[in-house]
Amino acid sequence: MSTDMTPLVEQALRDDDVLYDKLSIIIDSLDNLHLLDKSAFLKQVFEAAFVLIPEAQKGSLYELRDGRYRPIYSRGYDEAVLSNLTFGESEAFVDFTIDDSGKFSAYETLIINRSPAAFSADTLELFRRLGTDGGFRTLYAPIRAEGKTFGLISLEKFDDGGFGRFSRKILQYYAWLISEFYAQRLRQEQETSHYREVIGSLISAIEVNDSYTNGHGRRVAALSGRLGMVLGLEPPELRDLHTAALLHDIGKIGVPSEILRKPDRLDDREYAIVKQHPVNSAKILGGISGFGRVVELALRHHERYDGGGYPEGLAGDQLPLSAYILQLADSFDAMTSDRAYRPARPIRDAIAEISAGAGRQFHPRVAEAALLAFAG
Repeated sequence: MSTDMTPLVEQALRDDDVLYDKLSIIIDSLDNLHLLDKSAFLKQVFEAAFVLIPEAQKGSLYELRDGRYRPIYSRGYDEAVLSNLTFGESEAFVDFTIDDSGKFSAYETLIINRSPAAFSADTLELFRRLGTDGGFRTLYAPIRAEGKTFGLISLEKFDDGGFGRFSRKILQYYAWLISEFYAQRLRQEQETSHYREVIGSLISAIEVNDSYTNGHGRRVAALSGRLGMVLGLEPPELRDLHTAALLHDIGKIGVPSEILRKPDRLDDREYAIVKQHPVNSAKILGGISGFGRVVELALRHHERYDGGGYPEGLAGDQLPLSAYILQLADSFDAMTSDRAYRPARPIRDAIAEISAGAGRQFHPRVAEAALLAFAG
């Protein structure tokens, strides 16, 4: 290799190392997309963009909150001053270009001076105090999801020269990454809203068929949640328990209303029909994706610790603790609520029955937690 080529090769190798380091930072940001909460994710992405764009001397990340774009992260600025700089939706992109085609783009512009016609006197004073009233270049990109602009990331350069092509690509990538994060959150919110609507509809179906179950699922969910927290259930277990408690009686849709509302003692045939409702609940809920644990809890909510329950007569450790929590909460609410065949019993009587049934009808640990949680 000629000596004339050596410096070029060495420079190329150095460039490759720099590029590798930059790509590693990008990959790390992408890997964390699904792992961090919003605040941590946005901070990491903003800091990473600053590291990868060497021309940037100052910068800020704005988010749309309550109808105004507000700074949530910055570098190089007096945060006490910057925190007062907010923009309405029509003001945020004055001096900036926004492409409405839906493409993710980064833009560079030279701000010579701020127009008094475009901004209020207070805003112009904040620009002056921040040093952004003119004479600088900004590289910026809007953050967009589902056709809406949720924020803006902008980086400023106050000396001669502009931002390089690679820097523009980097900011464009990070704008896409943040936008994808917002889009993912929007999809989750839509799924959660749909989920709540389905749950609400199912609860209404239960209550229409049996007026005595009106509010029963919600009360059992609240009681189950209290017991679950006392017993140290993890958040995913608490969520599934809450859902199962709301819907454990959905199978009563298949029980004739004259049986559910009968004011007298049920005969053997009628009782056999009622005893099928946990199986019916499991069948109905089994058609909903992601409800595996919910189905199991709904199916088991009339089993007993000693094996004397139904539909399968399981006992002891054959059932998860959550099932015993739901079983006790369901029993407690049934005892303390008006039913077709009897009035509500006093809470002290229900507590006494739980105490007496510990180790037989009720799991001992769950009974102990109930005595602590409900006695007060």
